[in-house]
Amino acid sequence: MKKYMIFISAVLMIGTHSFADGKQAGNLVKDERNAIYWQDTEDSKVSSEDWDDAVLYCDKLVLNGMDKWRLPSFRELFSIVDYTRSNPAINPLFSFVDEGTYWTSTNFSPTSARAWTIDFRTGKTYYNYKTTNHAVRCVKNITDGSAKEIK
Repeated sequence: MKKYMIFISAVLMIGTHSFADGKQAGNLVKDERNAIYWQDTEDSKVSSEDWDDAVLYCDKLVLNGMDKWRLPSFRELFSIVDYTRSNPAINPLFSFVDEGTYWTSTNFSPTSARAWTIDFRTGKTYYNYKTTNHAVRCVKNITDGSAKEIK
């Protein structure tokens, strides 16, 4: 248990409010600090997938003519948590929010049957079995060749 507390403490120190210079552009949010685009669509509000389907959903996503989407890492998803807000505890740049739990791509290290999630009602982090259903918000690296610059 102690090593998980150390992990969470380290993530808190490096990840808290690292989201910076986000720009809303239609159904995308640009996160310049982390060099990623965030999906911000109705689908990211109402989706409910098990972990494998969440990975597949992001892999197949084409948004604004861009492909190569993926599930965010724990650190990436944690960077949009805003503890000054609740229900949802998320950066206000995001328009579509299911006030529930979202998947990350980060496995829970003791077992690959679980992955980390973040509950945007409170900003709390959990690890859940990959067979449970949670919401999905995909990300895309800005440096991927198919990315279009958002002005």
